[in-house]
Amino acid sequence: MFRLAGFLKKYWLSAFLAPLFMLLEVWMDLQQPKWMASIVNEGMMKGDLGHIAATSPKMLLAALIGLLGGVGCTVFATIASQSFGADLRQELFQKVQALSLRTLDRFGSGSIVTRLTGDITQIQNLVFLLLRVFARDTFIIAGSFVMAYSISPRLSVILLAMLPLLAAFLIVTTRLTVPLFSKMQQRLDHVNTVMQENLSGIRVIKAFVRSSYEEERFGKANGSLLRASLKAAKIVALNTPLMSVILNFSIVVALWYGGMLSEKGALSVGSLAAFLTYITQLLFSTLGLGNQLMAISRAKASADRINEILAVPADNQGARAAQAGGKAPSAIREGRLSFEYVSFSYDGDRDKAVLRDIHFTAEPGETIGIVGANGSGKSTLVSLIPRLYDVTEGVIRIDALPVGEIDPGELHREVGMVLQQAHLFSGTIRENISYGKPESTIEEIEAAARAAQAHEFIMKLEQGYDTVLGQRGVNLSGGQKQRLSIARTLLLKPKIVILDDCTSAVDLNTDLLIRKSLQTVMKDSTCLIIGQRIASIEEADRILVLEDGRITAIGTHRELLGQSGLYRQIAISQQGA
Repeated sequence: MFRLAGFLKKYWLSAFLAPLFMLLEVWMDLQQPKWMASIVNEGMMKGDLGHIAATSPKMLLAALIGLLGGVGCTVFATIASQSFGADLRQELFQKVQALSLRTLDRFGSGSIVTRLTGDITQIQNLVFLLLRVFARDTFIIAGSFVMAYSISPRLSVILLAMLPLLAAFLIVTTRLTVPLFSKMQQRLDHVNTVMQENLSGIRVIKAFVRSSYEEERFGKANGSLLRASLKAAKIVALNTPLMSVILNFSIVVALWYGGMLSEKGALSVGSLAAFLTYITQLLFSTLGLGNQLMAISRAKASADRINEILAVPADNQGARAAQAGGKAPSAIREGRLSFEYVSFSYDGDRDKAVLRDIHFTAEPGETIGIVGANGSGKSTLVSLIPRLYDVTEGVIRIDALPVGEIDPGELHREVGMVLQQAHLFSGTIRENISYGKPESTIEEIEAAARAAQAHEFIMKLEQGYDTVLGQRGVNLSGGQKQRLSIARTLLLKPKIVILDDCTSAVDLNTDLLIRKSLQTVMKDSTCLIIGQRIASIEEADRILVLEDGRITAIGTHRELLGQSGLYRQIAISQQGA
């Protein structure tokens, strides 16, 4: 957790003032039993009403000053903890943006969401507790012991005998709970993953009437979280009653021994009452400190999970620098693309490669079609170009420069990619099209929309380009969403354009119009088109045929009809359909 303490540096003044104000509150609280003892010994026992009248205002003033100290501590502790949480959340989110898809797949979206929300909240709450509650308990324990010792060193021996026992108990329970809280957060990850999958696939679930199955699946994940939570809660639940037994036993012993001293005249009644107040404060603050240690145990598990992400090397820091305004010298000038015996495996194992020995070159202005059966590696192949994944063997070059040596920000600007599953964001159509180039004029946005055959349907909407889209563009059809995604990429005018079966939801006539627009708008760009429909790629300059991760044929539509059995089979089946 100490690695995360650096996020408090910006707020060091608030983090310093919070315990300082708490020290003021505690100091005022510690004066009350002393003045109470004075009232009993000098006022009530001697019948001196003047002493009582003179001491009471002091106690009232101390209470008011203590109140101001408590309020000040709360204010500054809140500022420090909330600001700390906001900065840590922002840093973690930026780090997630900088991770490769392989790394994100390893963590899982459900786990990342839990870390960004629940885990950071745990640590944020801990910072507040440390600056306020933990500080108060610590000051009370130290101050009460000093004040109690000043009243009766002999009675204070009871405290010295009790504190090591409490410390040992707290150390044992802390060590037991840390791994349990870590397991509990992992189970929470799984609950979030199941929930996300359910919400994103709710249409499929309803279409196949699988609500009961999904309820059962969520119930299993939720039950697993419950069992882990109960296991941790049992130890936490034992903490308070066991410590209370120790504390109450100490109070009973203090009463018995203090009564004996008072009976012998070695300790006045008022001093005994003050001592008992101090020891009660000390013991119950120790109990509170034990509860805070349980919170520290849980926060440590969360801190370890956050540090796990922060410690992963970033995969595209250059992209973040570019987004922040930095711009490296341009390396991509023409967009010549070459694969040199590229192989790829998701886990790095050569024997499990999904692409093997891919070798071809695409010249600027050339259109390359890619076709193959499902699972042949088409989408994986094009994902290697913008480094969504890194190659296992071989090298990919753009303008003779390996993609790994190109600034990631420039690589992502100059390699435009449109996926089959169009992803739109909440906001207006104008904002979605200009997502990669926010400074675009309305004329540029409309030109991109016209090229993607989207302008006509946009203008039929009541608000036109200012129409607000629901989450993931839920108020548009699949074909409309695909056309907006194409427009978003065309607006950037990248040197390399990748269309991953992105017209699958549009009709053949619209598909033809989009391809004709591409020949005009992107005539100088290198274009790679993955198409399940032969009609989408038959006009390409060359077509790659992929089978089981290998290129088995390269040629024009006419050439492949004679050379490739797979291509001919696909073409004939579609013509028959």
